[in-house]
Parts: sequence; C-alpha cells; structure tokens
Amino acid sequence: MKDFLRRAYRQAAILFFLALLPAVVSGTAQLKWQHAPPKTPGEPPSNAGAGAIDWKNEEPLEADEVRVSTARSWGKDVIYVDARLRDRYDAGHIDGAILLNHEEWDAQVNKFLDAWDPDKKVVVYCDGESCELSRSIANRMKSDLQMKNVYVLKGGWPAWQGH
Repeated sequence: MKDFLRRAYRQAAILFFLALLPAVVSGTAQLKWQHAPPKTPGEPPSNAGAGAIDWKNEEPLEADEVRVSTARSWGKDVIYVDARLRDRYDAGHIDGAILLNHEEWDAQVNKFLDAWDPDKKVVVYCDGESCELSRSIANRMKSDLQMKNVYVLKGGWPAWQGH
C-alpha cells in the first residue's frame, strides 16, 4: 500500500509540473510582449503607464498609425487632415488642419495639394477609435494621390483634445 501511495504522489507531482510548464512559458511570452519596443520612432514603449489598457498608451499601433505624442513631436513637419464632415470640422479641429473628406473630395483635394509638402508627414484624423474615415481617406491619399508618409492619428480628434 505504501508503494502504491508513493507512486501515486510521484505521478501527481510529475503531472503538476508538466501542467505548470506551459503556464510559465505563456506568462514569460506575455511579459516580453508587454515590454516590446515602440513601433514608431519617438513613441513611448507599449507598456508606458502600466495599468489598464487604453488607446492612449497601451494598444499596439497599426503600421500606419501614430499616437498624439508622436505627431506633436514632429512639430511643423506635419500637415493635419480632418476627414470628418464639414459640420464636425467647423465645430472644432486641430489648428491648421485641412478639411478633406469623401463627400467633398473633388472640391477639397486641390486645397490640400496646394498646402502639401512632400517633405512633411500627413496625419489624418476623424472622430476616434470607431471612426474609419481617417483610415479610408489615408488609403485614398496613398492610392489616388500616390502619397507616402501618410499616417492615421490613433484615437482621432478625442485623443488630440485629451492630450
């Protein structure tokens, strides 16, 4: 009986450590992901302000996204494009931003092109995380106008106001 119990405890201990191994590996991988280097030069690390994950600091960026802090750090080397409807633009926008949306594209694109400088970055924004207008306008600028250095502002106008 003692042999039986001893083998049972040994097998239980082996099973416990085998089950623990994937948890340790997964936890280590998650910690490394949280401490990943920034995706955009000048960005704070993705774990800056550790705590609850929010769009301001924690969520990973898409390849063409930029955070408010980075866009602001570019200073005068940026042209801001507001992709929202005219009434939203008139209610408030980033100083110097150019209105360029789908509804008035043909009428507005020449004004944008007059202000455009190929040495500057273009940052497009709209009404926040659930708004896809900025991404749509940025993609249209890349395809129709063959522009590079076009970014989408993470969090849009609400992020700009809250920063």
